[in-house]
Amino acid sequence: MLVTESDAARGARQPVWAISIHVGEALWRGRLRAGLSLDDVAGRIGVDPETVGALENSDFARLPSRDGAIAVARAYAQLVGLPKKWVTAALDKELLRHNR
Repeated sequence: MLVTESDAARGARQPVWAISIHVGEALWRGRLRAGLSLDDVAGRIGVDPETVGALENSDFARLPSRDGAIAVARAYAQLVGLPKKWVTAALDKELLRHNR
């Protein structure tokens, strides 16, 4: 997922490791690094484990509205120490690509 000029203008910076990684995979890797289960993440950010799993698997049909999905992803990113601006910009692009 590349950061465009407009993303950069909003302060989104692409992490070095994010050159070709989807948001869901980045969140999943962050969860594993933090030693958290799906249930742990779900409980801490206040959503059901199925939503966390859908986000990790880029199963956009099972996610809430665009704004809801981005809110969940931002909370998840903060929990596992990922840049919220990158997660927001990257997920927004993925959702647009999938007409969500």
